[in-house]
Amino acid sequence: MASRVRTSTPASGREVRHRGLALLLLCSAQFTVILDTTIVNVALPAIRSEFGFASQAELQYVISLYALTFGGFLILAGRVADLYGRRRLFVAGLLLFAAASLLCGLAPASWVLLAGRALQGLASAMVSPAALSLLVTLFDEGPERNRALGVWGASGGAAGATGLIVGGVLTAALGWEWVFFINIPIGLAAALAARRLLPPGGAAGARSRLDLPGAVAVTLGLGLLIFGLTRGEQDGFDAPAPLVLLAASVLLLAAFVLIERHVRSPLVAFRLFRVPGVTGSNVAALLLTTIISSQLFFTTLYAQRVLGLSALETGLAFVPNSALVLVGSSVASRITGRLGAGRVLAAGLAIIGVGSLLLAGVSPDGAYATDVLPGFTVTGFGLGLAFVAVTIGATSGLREDDQGLASGVVNTAQQIGFAVGIAAVVAAALALTEHGGGDETERLVSGYSTGYLMDAGLAAAGALLALALVRARPAPPEDGRPAKGAEPTG
Repeated sequence: MASRVRTSTPASGREVRHRGLALLLLCSAQFTVILDTTIVNVALPAIRSEFGFASQAELQYVISLYALTFGGFLILAGRVADLYGRRRLFVAGLLLFAAASLLCGLAPASWVLLAGRALQGLASAMVSPAALSLLVTLFDEGPERNRALGVWGASGGAAGATGLIVGGVLTAALGWEWVFFINIPIGLAAALAARRLLPPGGAAGARSRLDLPGAVAVTLGLGLLIFGLTRGEQDGFDAPAPLVLLAASVLLLAAFVLIERHVRSPLVAFRLFRVPGVTGSNVAALLLTTIISSQLFFTTLYAQRVLGLSALETGLAFVPNSALVLVGSSVASRITGRLGAGRVLAAGLAIIGVGSLLLAGVSPDGAYATDVLPGFTVTGFGLGLAFVAVTIGATSGLREDDQGLASGVVNTAQQIGFAVGIAAVVAAALALTEHGGGDETERLVSGYSTGYLMDAGLAAAGALLALALVRARPAPPEDGRPAKGAEPTG
């Protein structure tokens, strides 16, 4: 049964400041987790030179192993947070993240670096759903939580481009090791602050047991899905390895569903998906990150390979996009309570579609100001709207003891979307133009343009889905009067 919207008495000034500091801590942790998905990209050439990776595909595991363990363990970590304490898991994840970062920076051999990256991904899977579930239980459902999620969305949206900039500066000034060392003081300081600022949260372990068979099935299934998509991008989706990996993933995830239907304390309570808006929000989250990850991939390659920008210049070129993410997140936090998550999400996806169409006009002799800036800036605003709305839709109206699970599920949907965007959309777009006419640059640009058009189509589909399925009821406005057309919550 969906929980009611809480109507608490006004918080004291001290309590407001305390929760403000808690929000800053949670968003800083999420910022660092997302930052690590891009900060390493700029350092890859230096890492390849240091360790002598034989091929680009082998070097890519520095990125893909992080994504593999991050995406694979999210649902398990979210449920563990509900059962055994959200703050406990959050602090453990931060400490593991700091230790894994130290291991990466001091790695004497490539296999140690890869092991460290896998551990970083596992730590991120512990931190992210615990942080989001702590946030949504700290702030009452409605305008207060929407404002907090606006800050959360802004921090996540700004982290990607910031990673490219910080990674370029650190690699050039101090060496590749510092893209890892920078995480250590952040992780340790955040873990210490968490003990003072955050409530324990969760800790229902005495009443429920962890579903180990389900945990193994879903973790392996999601991990093989992400790994299979990654191998498909490298080897082609008709190669034996990705086909076997994806088939094994399907079997494990099917087994997971069967297990969940027959255990007393399931890892994933399917009642979650009967709450209005939750299923649609998670599907929309997958589509959203599919679009954004492929668009970022195409834009990065276009800026560097066609426009000739350096890695640092490319990071700076993304600053307008990140700035508009902040604006869009702020707007979404203010209007979602009145309009509903579905409408705001649909508007955000529609704006992303417009941005994708503008980017589809890139040309071999283009310029940043005319070919990249307009579309990429528009996309940033749409992403800010959509990310906040999809998070509100995926976490609203739920029982408090399901918030960790809900956070893990929506984060998993986003991670699968990233894998699909980089693997399937990129592979399909480039395959469609591989044998086209013109020189190499013209064929590359044709592939990027095709990819942007595919993104626009996915955005249109996502907007229609949001209007049809994300029907989470708007919360009462701040003045306490019922929103126009709103039903009672319960």
